[in-house]
This record gives sequence, C-alpha cells and structure tokens, in this order.
Amino acid sequence: MFKLGLRSVLAHRLRFVLCTLAVTLGVAFAGGAMVFTDTLSHALKKNFAVSTADVTVTPSSPIETGTDRPATFQAEVADRVAAVPGVASAIPQLMVADVQILRPDGKLIENYGLTSFGAAWPRDAGAAPFKLVDGSPPFGGGQLALDESTASRAGYEIGDQVKIVTPTQAVTATLTGTTTPAAAGAAAGAPLVTFDGATAQRLLLGQAGWTSISVAVQQGSDADTVTKAIATTIGDSVKVRTAKQVTADGEHALDTTFGGFSTVLLLFACLALFVGTFLIVNTFAMVVAQRSRELAMLRAIGASRGQVTSSVVVESVVIGLLGSTLGLLIGIGVAVAIRFTYQTLDLRIPTASLQVTPATIIVCYIIGVGVTVAAAAPAARRAGKLPPIAALRDDVTVPERSLLTRILVGGFVLLMAVLLFAIGVNAGGLPGVVLIVLGAGVGVIGLVMLSPLLSRYVVRALMYPFGRKAPVTLGRRNAERNPRRTSATASALMISVSLIAGLMVIAASVKASINQNIADALGTSQILITSNGTPSFSTQVGDRTEKIPGVRSVHRVRQETGRVGKTNVQLTGISDGTLDGPIVTTFDSGSAAALGSGQAVIPRNLAITLGVSVGKTFELDTATGKHELTVGGIVAPNRQLNAVIVSLPTYASIGGATSDNLLYVEVADGNQVGQVRAEVISRLAKDYPSIQVRDQQAYAAAARVPVNGVLGAVGFLLLLAILIALLGIVNTLGLGVVERTREIGLLRAVGMDSPQLSRMLRVESVAITLLGSLMGLVLGVGVAVAIQSAMVDNGLNVRDIPVLQLLGAVVAAILFGVLAAVWPSRRAARLNVLRAIASE
Repeated sequence: MFKLGLRSVLAHRLRFVLCTLAVTLGVAFAGGAMVFTDTLSHALKKNFAVSTADVTVTPSSPIETGTDRPATFQAEVADRVAAVPGVASAIPQLMVADVQILRPDGKLIENYGLTSFGAAWPRDAGAAPFKLVDGSPPFGGGQLALDESTASRAGYEIGDQVKIVTPTQAVTATLTGTTTPAAAGAAAGAPLVTFDGATAQRLLLGQAGWTSISVAVQQGSDADTVTKAIATTIGDSVKVRTAKQVTADGEHALDTTFGGFSTVLLLFACLALFVGTFLIVNTFAMVVAQRSRELAMLRAIGASRGQVTSSVVVESVVIGLLGSTLGLLIGIGVAVAIRFTYQTLDLRIPTASLQVTPATIIVCYIIGVGVTVAAAAPAARRAGKLPPIAALRDDVTVPERSLLTRILVGGFVLLMAVLLFAIGVNAGGLPGVVLIVLGAGVGVIGLVMLSPLLSRYVVRALMYPFGRKAPVTLGRRNAERNPRRTSATASALMISVSLIAGLMVIAASVKASINQNIADALGTSQILITSNGTPSFSTQVGDRTEKIPGVRSVHRVRQETGRVGKTNVQLTGISDGTLDGPIVTTFDSGSAAALGSGQAVIPRNLAITLGVSVGKTFELDTATGKHELTVGGIVAPNRQLNAVIVSLPTYASIGGATSDNLLYVEVADGNQVGQVRAEVISRLAKDYPSIQVRDQQAYAAAARVPVNGVLGAVGFLLLLAILIALLGIVNTLGLGVVERTREIGLLRAVGMDSPQLSRMLRVESVAITLLGSLMGLVLGVGVAVAIQSAMVDNGLNVRDIPVLQLLGAVVAAILFGVLAAVWPSRRAARLNVLRAIASE
C-alpha cells in the first residue's frame, strides 16, 4: 500500500503540488519565525555572558522602567558598596537610551530601528562594557567618543566636530576616540556615544546619578557571599546580582521580547495552515470520490479496509513531509536574508551561526505532517468503508453522512457565538473584546458547519442577477451539486475575507476616532511640537519656542510610566493653564484648580478601573518610589490626557523626568499660523532635526500613521492566506473537471463550445467566491462592530464602516475568482470529446 500511495501521488501531480504549496506556506511562517528569533536571540544572549562585572548593582525600582527613563542612584552608594568585605572595586556606570547622533550635514544617522545609547566613561576602563579602539577617552564637556561602526557610517574621523542631541540639550563636541559597541546588556551592538563621567551625568540625566555599579570581587572571595553582603549593607534600594544572574535575567528578557515577535508569526502560520486545511480536505474528498471504483477494486482483490485507508494516508504523509521540508527551507532562507541585510547595512548586531535547532525541525514536521494527515483522515476513513461489490458498479459513490446532525450542532455553536458577542459588548473594555474574539472563533466554526445548508440557497440567490442562460445555469448547479465541497472551498476564503473586512472596519474606526478625539481635545493651541524617534526632548526646545515672535504661550507636557496597584498607568505633568484652552476637557466632577494644590486629575475610565472618586487617595509607584496622590477631578475620556494628570511642580516633586514630551503652542492674535510654524522650524531644525512642528491637521494625520503601518503589515500577511484560499478554488475546479470529464464530453457533443464551457466554469468559480466573500463580510464586519461597541469608552468612540473599500474587496475577490477559473477552463476546453465521453 505504501508503493500504491506513492504512485498515486506521482500520477496526480497537480493536486500534489497545490496541497504541498498550502502546507509549505504555513510551515514557512512557523519555521522562519523560529529560526530567525532563535538566531538573533542566541547572538544577543552571548553578550550577557561577557560582562566584565563579577557582581552588578542596579537601583531597585517599584516598576519596570523603560530605557528612556532609567532609575538612578547617587555616587555615595558606590562608596558604600566598595567598603563591603570581599569587594575589590565598585565602579559606577551610566547608560541612557535615546541619544541622537547627527551626521556632518546635520541630519540624523540612520540606525535602522536600533536605539542609540549614551554612556559615561568609567574611571576604571577595565570595568566598561566597551573598549577603546582608536584615539583617547573623552575628557571635559567638549569631547566625546563614538563606536567605530557609527563613526564610519557617518564619515567621522578623530578630531571632527560631532553634534549630539541628548535628553537635556544639543551639544557639539570633538571626537577624540572610537570604541567598540557595548558588549553586554540592552545596548549590546547598538550605536554608542560616550562622555566623561561628569559630562555624561549633565547631558544624559540633567542631574547627578548613575544607573549601575560594576563590582569586582577580591581574589579568593565568593561572588554569592559578596552579593548577599552588599544586599544586606545597602538594603532594598538596590538590586544585587551575580554575573550568572545578570545573564539569566537578560536571556529571559530576550525570550520575552522575541517570544512576542515569534508568536505573531506563528499565529499567521496557524491561519495559513487552517485555511490550507480546507484545501487539503476538499482535495482528498474529491480524490477519494474519483477513485471510488479503483479503491473498491482493491477491496475486491483482497485489500483490507485498513490497507485501503493507509494508501490514502500515505499520500497525505508524502505531501506533509515535502511541504514541511520546503517550508522549513524557505523559513531558513528568510532568516538568512534578514541576517545578511543587517550585515550589509553595517549594523554591528552581534552575529552567530544560524540556529536551526532540533526543536524547530521537529515542530515544523509535526505541524506540516500533522495538519495534512488530520485533514486527509476523514476521506481516508470513507475510502476504507467502500464495499468490494461496488467495484462491479458504474455509479459507485463514497457514502456520506446526513447533514442534519452537522446543521443542528452548527446552529447551536452559532447561537453560542451570538451570546458571547452580546456578553462581550455589555462587558465593555478589554475583557469584552476578549469575549468577542472568542465568540468570533466560535462563530467561524458555526458558519463552517452550517455552510453546506447555506450554500444551497445563497448561491442560487447570488447568481440570480447573472441570468438563466445555459452556461450560467450549469455553473450555478455545479456549485449547488455538492454543498460540502462548495462550502469547504468557500469557507477558506470566508476566513481570510472576514479578517480583512474586520481590520478595515477597525482601522477606519480608529482613524475616525483619532480625528474626532483630537478635534475635540485640541483647543486654542494651533501648533504642536513632538519628537520623531524619541519619546522626549530637551526643555531647551520649549525655551527657544517661547522667545519666537508671534508665539503667545507654550504649554509643556511631560510623561513617564507609573503603576497603581497592578494597573499600569501614564503619569503626565502639565503646565498651568493647559486645561483652560490648549486642551479641551469636560469635568465629570472636581475642577482643574485642584492641580494647583498638588492633587491629581484622572479620566473617567481610569477612575472606574482604579475604583476612586474625587477626594479619595491612591498610591502611585514610579521609578523614584511610592507616592500618595489625592483625586481632585475626574474628566471625560480624553485621548490627549489618558493618564494620571498632575501639575509640573507636583510632577517634579515626585521625581519626574526633566525633559518634555509634547508642547502646545498658542499663536498670538494677528499672526499667521503658517508663518509662526515656519519660524519655529527654522529656529529649531539646526540643533534639533528630529523635532516635528505640526498644525492640528498634520498632528492628527501623524497619529494615524501607526494604524496604517499595522494595517499594511497585517494585510500583507493575510493576502497569503487569501492566496491559499484561491488555490483551493483552482484545485476544486481543476479536480472537478477531472471528475466531470464524461459530463463535459457530453456537453461538448450536444453543441456547447469552448467559450461557453469556460463561462460555465467561471460562473462556478464566481459563485464560490461570492459565497465565501459574503460570509466573510458578515462575520468580519459584525466582529469589528462589536469590538468598537465594547471599546467606545476606551478611545474607540466613532464607528466607521468603509463601504466602498469593502465593496472593492468583494470586487477584487470576484476578479480573483474569475482568474482562478482560467486554468481549469483551458484544461476542460482541451479535452478530446470522444475520449471524454468514453471515460469512466
């Protein structure tokens, strides 16, 4: 039976290629994700093992801070650590992210998505995570060093003047040396600029402070013992870790980071394989139906039921093995291409050999072979049930179960999906969205189970406008003839179209909500200033803007991460009067005057989450510790200030960052906004090239850019799923031509010409495409509308259904359906009439 299965594969190369392609695309997603993330993660993990510190001491923060707002401590902590028995030296270190390095022409150096870091040159060069390559270490406020890769790409040589933009100010200094990139930690391989210790603290922090201490243990002392001694001496204000613990924590952080990236690609792999499953199920169902007499003959000459079943399973195993192999190879190729691209761009990302682990290979083959065999199993079981006597009949067919049970179960499942939708909409917020998405998955199962019943009536209704000529009627009836086959083919397209339709509605609603929220929130501030690429910028930007003619006032906004209980929040500090014009707010209770007395204002949705009201106190954790705040006002949800809002003096008193995140600029009466904006740009562009100066319309447009980017990336991946679904239509029509060879021959014999035959097949393809598109539209739009309803109080307050775009998607699907019928039509037209009539 094994040989028979192999010969069957070789004898039907078309269905073999199409099924293999479906498996290949799905496995390529999974394999590429795992190989690429394993390779890059392994390369970066090596950096944590080369730390020069026996023990590392870092500030203990009550929250996980971002790289742009590191926790710090004072130099006296290093002195106390140095006095601990067993410590040979304790060197304070400073490493801060989001430093901008400019080229000689004043433009930002292209870092291809990498974050640039600024560091202090430690007093003991041996403790630094970087090494001097050429020149000398920087000294004084007028000198700096760059990593050799960045200096080379920018065209800098030792002695050149280099302009740097730090979180506190812009500075021009002389390049005195080049270094390696940081060899360990989050800055490993990233662009690096270094200053002497005092200059680094002034430029990178705006105050005295260090981000870590590198501890060398005395010879003969135990690192674990010294670690415990340091922790006991300094207390809970610091986190003390051995080199082994630093390595483990770094690897865990990398696993978390790359795990999220890998999970996204694996989800698309699952989607591609799920859609491909319909193609495989359909293919094997049709193949078994076409070979029913042949399989019955095997039973008649002595083959057992298990042997007949195994012959079909062998075909699926061969397809799964080859598809998994090709998918794994393609995935490896993609990983190699990405790594080569990084090397070509001269990015000094740590390199490592390609990591194709046994786990990756095993998972790819389990996924590919498992899905293929599982999809072919129902057809294989039906093949084994063929009675031997069927070999003597000309009209032998494979027995199929009644649709009644499937319809009843499908109806119940669909009802459960509707209930989940209703509960999710009423629950609202993120929990409601989770229930809605769960309901969408259940709804897909219900629609797939009900689709054979729906296809009988929906296809007839959809094809009614096409007329009643013979090719149209025959094509429609061909689609109605086998509702299981038609629905399975359409279901694959339904899943892809539903995802795209849902994304279109959600993206359009997000954009409309952004426009309305910004329009409602922005009041008298005609100009807004932000930074491109970094979350914050120097206060010098606001200082200079205030002095520009035509500017009436500048209102500052500063932000950092905080936490209340287990809820992550944004802490926002604002200038006096910001809520009295530049930003429009509606108070449910309390007033903006509470900010002046050190109280906080919070949006309604956050107040509900935290369970607080005006007059109540709550504890806020930030990088500087725990702080108690009193609620002085509650405002309606506001996209500009969806955070815990305090005045700038209060923000500074709890240790907030001294850099600005956003400036609201009011233009004085009698001045043109365009002219003032141009003047602001001309005054800032030279020293701060990343600063973005926009009017309200441009600001709203910029806020929509991330939505377009996400939609484009996800849409591209979903197109691959649609490609697999269209392959399913091609496969169904192509095998349908083989199945109906005698019927086609009779139609040609009684007068049907080739154009009419092609039209008949196109009508069948369009019928399947319309059925899948319609079900996909209903499901996708329904889910998106439910999600918008659940998130109406969380910023998604405008519902926008892009009717024209959705109709365009349906039209595109119809055109693809027509194209899918081209090859089967040509194959049918080339059939010899007499041979077709004589075929069995």
